[in-house]
Amino acid sequence: MRFIPRREWRSARTGTTYPVTWQIRAGDLELVIEPLFDDQEHDTRASTGTIYWEGAVKALRDAKPAGLGYLELTGYWKRMNL
Repeated sequence: MRFIPRREWRSARTGTTYPVTWQIRAGDLELVIEPLFDDQEHDTRASTGTIYWEGAVKALRDAKPAGLGYLELTGYWKRMNL
């Protein structure tokens, strides 16, 4: 499998940049994953101590709808200490 970032979004609130659109290749299967909307950033510094992006995405195959999903992007604001 290959995950290839295709488009980034930069938060106006935190200045963090996230790769929100991805191309996924698995054998002959190729999908594009796109957010339903870009601004799905969560600022949880008061509770978990980090800022991350997570939210609803759609999958496209040959530019046609192929499914819906959920994507979580962590570690783009700064590295999390677990």
